[in-house]
Amino acid sequence: MIKNLDSFNKALEKTIQTLPIEGALRLQRMISLEALKRIVLKTPVDTGRARGNWQTTINIPAVGEKWDNTNIAAGATIIGTLKSFGTIFISNNLVYILPLEHGHSKQAPHGMVAVTIEELRMMFP
Repeated sequence: MIKNLDSFNKALEKTIQTLPIEGALRLQRMISLEALKRIVLKTPVDTGRARGNWQTTINIPAVGEKWDNTNIAAGATIIGTLKSFGTIFISNNLVYILPLEHGHSKQAPHGMVAVTIEELRMMFP
């Protein structure tokens, strides 16, 4: 996953350098929202706790757990407040999120985050 993330970041950096600051900020918001949607919707559901625990924050990763079935809408609101040079974090702090990411669930045998990063990376070859 790290290799794909690095590749994605490099391709994105190249694209962003060609844009004015406001255009780069719009692109960051768009990609972040798309990533959030894809990750949440790919998260397997048993009780809904894993899917509901994705949290979106700016500049500081989320701490603790938060079960919220409106996390895409809440995340979109947070992403909309992003200022230039900010960092968006999409976090899930459940103790079993890594096993889910590594294919523990038959519903998401290839994980959620790695698959989403690869999908987004393909948008910026």
